[in-house]
Amino acid sequence: MMVQDKDLELWEKWRRSQSQVDLSNLLEQVKPLIKTVAQQYAGNISPAILEAEAKIQAVNAFKSFDPSRGVKLSTHLMNQLKKTSRFAYKHQEIYSVPESRRIKYHTFESVKSHLRDKYDRDPSIEELADSLKWSNSEVKRYQREDIRELSDSQPLSSDIGFYKKDDTAMLAYMYNDLNPQEKLLLEYTTGYGGRQLSNTEIKRRLNMTQGQLSYAKKNLTNKLKGMQGL
Repeated sequence: MMVQDKDLELWEKWRRSQSQVDLSNLLEQVKPLIKTVAQQYAGNISPAILEAEAKIQAVNAFKSFDPSRGVKLSTHLMNQLKKTSRFAYKHQEIYSVPESRRIKYHTFESVKSHLRDKYDRDPSIEELADSLKWSNSEVKRYQREDIRELSDSQPLSSDIGFYKKDDTAMLAYMYNDLNPQEKLLLEYTTGYGGRQLSNTEIKRRLNMTQGQLSYAKKNLTNKLKGMQGL
């Protein structure tokens, strides 16, 4: 049996049972991929920390996978695992703080990402506090330390350090791998293609609320950084 067939067989078994045992078997099956991703983004960070984050992203992939869309489980899983790069990058940003705080910050970011995927928007302080079993004030403190949040008022290019308007070859390469909405968002926010717009105009053209636009910008930034291995 091919590896991809085995992946799908274990996924279907877990989907029917929703048991922890079947989920563990499925995670064990894709463990080589999880380890590869963790090592890819490790740098000065412990691969064990990134492996734990990659497992969270893998479970999210299993939950959201829909075989009727014609995408392979392995492809869907790999796309989800690219989100691990975001946490690796942020972890490096706060690497100078004590280990206990770094671990707590990592927990905060993991839970925040999970709730974002669950609600398709940024979670509220109350929702974060409830999931983390923290006080609202503690959540607010870590929220303030979320030093790489993408500001709603900033153009996307200000958060993508590798983006340069004269780097057309690299941008064209990444552009081709985006879905239609992501392509428009990239054009509107960076000026790629010559049409940089204000947030107000972007919301109107894409029929988005401010929260949806902020969420879409963050996802696109993470996707582009993942393509660059950042």
